[in-house]
Amino acid sequence: MENIENLVGSVLGGRYEISEKIGTGGMAVVYKAHDNVLDRDVAIKILREAFEAESTVVTNFIKEARSSASLVHPNVVSVYDVCDTDGLNYMVMELVPGETLKQYIKDHPRLPWQEACDYAIQIGQGIGAAHARGIIHRDIKPQNIIMAPGNILKVTDFGIAKAMESEKSVAGGTAMGSVHYISPEQAKGGYTDFRSDIYSLGIVLYEMLAGRVPFDGDTPMSVALMHIEETPISVKCVNIDVPADLDYVTMKAMSRDPADRYQTINELLDDLRAVLADENLPSREEKTVPPPEEDDDTEGTDTGAPYDIKGRGRSTRVKENVKKEIRKKNAERNAVILAVSTMAAIVLIAIGLLMFFFKPFSKTIPDLAGMSVSEAKEAANSKGYRISDEVEYAVSDSVPEDKVAAQWPKAGTEASHVEQIKLVVSLGASGGDIAVPDVEGINIDDAIAAVSELGLKYRLVNEYRDDVEQGNVIRQTPSAGTHLNAEDYVTIHFCIGTGTGSESEGDTVVPSVLGKTIEEAEAALSEAGLTLGSVSNRTFSRPAGTIINQSPASGTQVKTGAPISIVISRGSDEESADSEPKGAFNEKIVATDTSGGVQTTGHQYTVKIPQDAASDKVNVQVVANGVTIHNAIHDKSEEQVAIDIDIEGTVSIQVYIDGAKISDKLVTF
Repeated sequence: MENIENLVGSVLGGRYEISEKIGTGGMAVVYKAHDNVLDRDVAIKILREAFEAESTVVTNFIKEARSSASLVHPNVVSVYDVCDTDGLNYMVMELVPGETLKQYIKDHPRLPWQEACDYAIQIGQGIGAAHARGIIHRDIKPQNIIMAPGNILKVTDFGIAKAMESEKSVAGGTAMGSVHYISPEQAKGGYTDFRSDIYSLGIVLYEMLAGRVPFDGDTPMSVALMHIEETPISVKCVNIDVPADLDYVTMKAMSRDPADRYQTINELLDDLRAVLADENLPSREEKTVPPPEEDDDTEGTDTGAPYDIKGRGRSTRVKENVKKEIRKKNAERNAVILAVSTMAAIVLIAIGLLMFFFKPFSKTIPDLAGMSVSEAKEAANSKGYRISDEVEYAVSDSVPEDKVAAQWPKAGTEASHVEQIKLVVSLGASGGDIAVPDVEGINIDDAIAAVSELGLKYRLVNEYRDDVEQGNVIRQTPSAGTHLNAEDYVTIHFCIGTGTGSESEGDTVVPSVLGKTIEEAEAALSEAGLTLGSVSNRTFSRPAGTIINQSPASGTQVKTGAPISIVISRGSDEESADSEPKGAFNEKIVATDTSGGVQTTGHQYTVKIPQDAASDKVNVQVVANGVTIHNAIHDKSEEQVAIDIDIEGTVSIQVYIDGAKISDKLVTF
């Protein structure tokens, strides 16, 4: 028998010419080879010598390889041939150029949720093809998924799967699969069915969204126990950009109890496709069950009740007795339901009173992701919370412009209703290719090193916190995985101690820093007794390096020492400072501009309604310093809309008609 670790240059079966080793595993070694008969490159997976002496392993390898050969699907690596020649057992497979999904996730942590959803669907389709032929993979993991050109994902390594015939438990009663992706039932070495693959796919989806696996530990045994005993943290808590429905789908797929998971891969695929299409999840749709028939008109009708089945063909008297028995049982059941419902209502009222008297200020922070600032304020107010005057801005790859990309405190956490919620509003995608590292929770020195190493700038904001170790990062803006350009800023909030800090209770008026450089702004804020907060960059027509937005706005009264967030223009190759887009404001307006479709007169904006709009009614939205000050439907016959402005100084204004931005300029009063 040849040494399978060194087969380069060999020809197997007089047909397959080995050219290079491309992979190794615990069970087999994989080589690239050329099929001299069909003139094509292939991959050859050869069983290791250690298993050749074990007839059961060899038999299973051949059997499972033949099962794999029956799979023909775009999302499955094809098996062409199964051979036993030259003392070697091997299978010949499709050679797929590309990297593994594991490497891709490592290079692109926290994939955009749409991309992760699409990849999960592709993987699920490959798994579904196997399940349709009675094959469980049992080792679904990113290492066994290859990304072919065109971002086509193919599931490989079905060679370790076991064809489901009469035997449905894991071979030998041992757990197969990689420990980070193994299902709880596999970890226990118990019964395994198709739902084990669904669990593993849920783990893969979680890793794509979170940039890490849900369970990790010092030893394989400790990780296996986590799968058996623990429930992972919601993926939305790790990555706030994940939609609530996708979070639900991911966590349902990873349910510890197989009965709580998706029961078939197609159920999971239906929900994933619904998430992508922004439709209601099929698994959450209510199913109405018709009530059982209880009147005398049910005679001769099969209700499915045991009594009815037994009563068929008997005398009318027997059937009447059966109906009486059914009515009696239904009456008893209704009485029990009424009693239980009454008791439950009493308990709920008691709990409510206890919560009111002993925890009156405890509330759950609402989820404001994806809302406009005005919508977020309304939603927060309805729950008894206020939105902080300081609104941060940050680039986001997945959240639309002017929508909430993140919030602090995070949604779902418990906090007093006096707690103010700070919003991070999306500036849209930057178009950059540098992924922001995840620095939350690590030491500030390590965080600075990680950000600087990538060619990004950083801005530090210190905070006092009781629940974070001194010197560690509390949070970051933008979130990890967001793509930036070189020299863009990452704002790092870190803990400098416990307590409330030394902020004064006095009020300070925020000066205008619009149009200034970051150095000029820092000096102006320092002179006013304020500090520079988060710093973001945005492509804009203003000269690069000048401030185009600030929060809170100038004229706002804040506490001494409060941080002021700014947005800096990175310039634009497409627009110059002298160019005016259709409908735009002049940068400084002293009278009225009638050339553009938007006018100002004193402290009032007049937006001209386009008469060439497709509909008789249009939506007009005006945003000032990141806050929507007007959003309403208007008839074209109005021709123009006057909007009162209660802001002094230089203001960043955006005007939208039917969702399309027609103006984005700075206006000075």
